[in-house]
Amino acid sequence: MKYIINLIITFDPDSRLLMLRNNDQLTIGLSKPGTRLLIELVKNNRNELTRETLIKHVWEDYGFSPSNATLSNHISELRKAFEALGVSKDILLTVPRVGFKMDAEIHPETKPPKEDGSVEMVAPAVTTSEPVKQQKVTPHPTHSGLRGTLQRMLKPGLALIFALLAIAAAIKLMTLHSNEEPMLIGVQDKCNFYALGNNKPSSEQSAHARKMLSDAKIDCAQINRDIYYIEARPANDKLKVHFMAVCTKSTNMSYQTCNNYKLVE
Repeated sequence: MKYIINLIITFDPDSRLLMLRNNDQLTIGLSKPGTRLLIELVKNNRNELTRETLIKHVWEDYGFSPSNATLSNHISELRKAFEALGVSKDILLTVPRVGFKMDAEIHPETKPPKEDGSVEMVAPAVTTSEPVKQQKVTPHPTHSGLRGTLQRMLKPGLALIFALLAIAAAIKLMTLHSNEEPMLIGVQDKCNFYALGNNKPSSEQSAHARKMLSDAKIDCAQINRDIYYIEARPANDKLKVHFMAVCTKSTNMSYQTCNNYKLVE
């Protein structure tokens, strides 16, 4: 069974994939433990799950003996996967001194018998009869407006939303899976600037990236960072989207964190 998450993400446990519903070319592969962990969180959506419960159902029941650190690492894997597809990592909440909770809109996806002109059906949202502890959590602004936007499918703003999601996912996928190195377009102190996309990099792109970096008040003097920059226009050609991913290097020169920034003109 597949699950629709927040109306835009499809989770396929059988293939261990998270993907955008309207663009299955943008996918994130999950590890086997990460897939089992997400299944538990989805089935218990909006319920707090203790660390002990998750460790038992995801690892011990399969013959493994993990630690709390293992659980935290796979929670981080899931958060990064959602973030790469344009969804806030706050979809997975940490409950202090307890464990974790998923806070999303979940729909199991069922398929009718194959026939010409068949329409995909979406079952009612997953619910549970168990009482749910209320927790004061500040909702992410993306969730509050996203559902209403998607329901107005013919609105012009829809094209821009999916353009931003596609750009965000493309940057993640290109930096993680591409065999070709991004082109270096500039250096500023300890920051290296790289251009993404098929267009030939220009000095104007470098200037735009540096301005976005300055506006975001990102320090290049003390910390090693790689800056990935791309520009795009939605189909209506009326707006220009600038997207920048700022990746902080750890001591072994791998990426410790990557934060996304976008500017629409």
